[in-house]
Amino acid sequence: MAYTVTKNPDGDVNLGNLAGEFVTLQPAASDYPLGGYALVGGETANTNSTPNLINVDLWRILTALPVGSQGGLAPVWNPTTQKVQIYGEGPNPGITLGLGPVSAAKSTTIGVTSNVITVTIANNLVAGQFVYLQSFTAGGALNGLIVQVATASATQFTANYPTPNITAATADTTGTYQLIQAGTGNLLTTGTVANITNSLSTSSLLTMTCANTFTPGQFVIIQGLTNGATANGVIAQIATASATQFTANWTGTSFTTAADVGTASLLVTSGNAPVNSGDITASITNSLATASSAGTAGVVTLTDLQSFLPGYITVIQGLTNGAGVNGDLLVVNAASLTNKIFVGNTKNAGFTTASDSGTAAVLVTGAPSGLSSSSGEVQPGTDLSGYAFQLLLLGY
Repeated sequence: MAYTVTKNPDGDVNLGNLAGEFVTLQPAASDYPLGGYALVGGETANTNSTPNLINVDLWRILTALPVGSQGGLAPVWNPTTQKVQIYGEGPNPGITLGLGPVSAAKSTTIGVTSNVITVTIANNLVAGQFVYLQSFTAGGALNGLIVQVATASATQFTANYPTPNITAATADTTGTYQLIQAGTGNLLTTGTVANITNSLSTSSLLTMTCANTFTPGQFVIIQGLTNGATANGVIAQIATASATQFTANWTGTSFTTAADVGTASLLVTSGNAPVNSGDITASITNSLATASSAGTAGVVTLTDLQSFLPGYITVIQGLTNGAGVNGDLLVVNAASLTNKIFVGNTKNAGFTTASDSGTAAVLVTGAPSGLSSSSGEVQPGTDLSGYAFQLLLLGY
């Protein structure tokens, strides 16, 4: 069992004779043990010399109080066994999408030709995988983007994306990437494909004509369009859908209605589980963005009360002041209980700070396969690595 119990910043509390500590219980891949996570006695795997990791063997716990839930799953403290058991609150809680390890290699050049990004970097990527781009210098406008690998070799990869800020290949020795995943080995990929026959876009809404079985809330990636070429590579959340077309919010270039040939592919993970926006949401009260340029990433700052963690992938919807990022996928770069900073290519001139209303929702996929229909407790071996559970440990 390789889970960790991590001390939250400024997490100390004083309750008279009791000492309290707010902590995060972070499961590893497929390690949920029979009866739950033991917080006292024999749990030597948690011993760690890193200052913010707690060796719970040394903590005289009276009780552990769960603080909230995540994605439809809730921690429950069992005082008899002194274990934290995880229960499902809903029929389809989902597992959050996140980021894999940072690539070992760094880029050497970056360039964009006709909306095709070419990154020269040592890699073992495969066409169809999804990666998060970060730390580029000359290609700073790409930082924060999630793109699908179109082609890959041992020395470079390409991806389609509308990128107006970079036009020529140039040296860039700082860029890295991370795979998009729902836990180790469970990579984001594509499933059902709809063939587009007509495309139309305003500055805020895509309308794609295609026979499909999509449902609102799911995500698709668009590729191969001619009339709507500026939407190629864009990941969009389905807003409305019928048997013959779908719409999605976006912030790209408008194009008039015309016959077209391309595809919309459903985003899925292992077991063909579709991706959607789950129960982890936040109501935005203020929005601000600086513009991207060839060497600078756009920075979006959204104020709301939330429990996001760095690496969460969110979809932004319903903003007025910040309408330029509605429909965008933004990866949490840093977060607190009152302010979040999402780093990404805003694809506009930025917007000044102002009160706003809208939502940020974390992307999730499927349901943990280990949920028990009889008791609701997660079964041993379930992969909960996409979750992080908040607890208050009380001792003396």
